[in-house]
Amino acid sequence: MGLRKLYFGTAGIPISTPKRDVIAGINQVKDLGLDAMELEFVRRVSLSAERALEVRKVAKQAGVKLTCHGEYYINLNSPDEAKRKK
Repeated sequence: MGLRKLYFGTAGIPISTPKRDVIAGINQVKDLGLDAMELEFVRRVSLSAERALEVRKVAKQAGVKLTCHGEYYINLNSPDEAKRKK
């Protein structure tokens, strides 16, 4: 499967979204004419399994691709050589 299209979206819920909510963010992405949104789980995963299924359904219906951004576990810029070697 090759790349057929480039998807453009936001890192997180767009700042223009009136209600700071993932589903509202997906709808705002669609309204902005974008086709992707990154879910930012920088400190923790903040969706329950039930809510994640709802988010998936809304994104699919809106034609919005979702990606996730998780924590960085390795600091490649650490002064500690042992951490960099991990």
